[in-house]
Amino acid sequence: ADLAVAGVVGFADGQPLENTALVRRVLEYLQPLGKPVALWCCDRQLKSNGVMREGPDSLRFGLPGNPATSETSAIAALIELVAATETPAHIMRVSTARSVELIASAKSQGLPITASTTWMHVLLDTESLKSYNPNLNLDPPLGNPSDLLALRQAVRTGIVDAIAIDHAPYTYEEKTVAFAEAPPGAIGLELALPLLWQHLVETGEFSALQLWQALSSRPAECLKQNLSAIAPGQKAELTLFDPQQSWKVDRQNLRTLSQNTPWLGQQLTGRVVKIWIP
Repeated sequence: ADLAVAGVVGFADGQPLENTALVRRVLEYLQPLGKPVALWCCDRQLKSNGVMREGPDSLRFGLPGNPATSETSAIAALIELVAATETPAHIMRVSTARSVELIASAKSQGLPITASTTWMHVLLDTESLKSYNPNLNLDPPLGNPSDLLALRQAVRTGIVDAIAIDHAPYTYEEKTVAFAEAPPGAIGLELALPLLWQHLVETGEFSALQLWQALSSRPAECLKQNLSAIAPGQKAELTLFDPQQSWKVDRQNLRTLSQNTPWLGQQLTGRVVKIWIP
């Protein structure tokens, strides 16, 4: 309550809340405050030791599978709790086609739910794991091809409101291990916009406006912040992006101190030139 009065825009926890009774209490306590809570839906027991999305590719690559139900069962439970409490909730790290269906159904019923997926989940699927690159070990794992298509469509239509970066830096030593032993996560702050632009906008699958809304104004709306209300003369954050600038992803060109990305050493087209933060 003190944080809400102080002006925070919402609440979140970076780890799944396994105890549904605790989730219920969180939603009940937050309900009168009118602030959204962002939750990552994952049943760790169903996930078990899975390191990639369960399916034909997990069998082919010989990696332990993480079933889609580890995510969808947790989302279904959260939706029921939101229906009971009417507390605004944001579902983070959506990664499966079935999750999209559940969220679409909840929104059609008028429940106060928003959702986001990560930039790598709309770029890559399980086919990419044939390289066994430990920087592709993510949590949740990359989806099957059908999941990728469903997520892209959901972002275009607004069922999934936002694309998150989910920047997770690790040291060289932490990631230079076998795929299943690597900590999940990859960097993305300097890479997401160039790669999304290259693979979604340049191909015509997304318009520039659709991509920018998913990265900018719609995330703000999930937190009940209205960017369209910015008036002339008012301070605002600005990003200058050059879609034609070519650059190499290496230690010299990355501002982050970590290099845990599958695009390390590759040449990209498109780069953020400058940002202004008031």
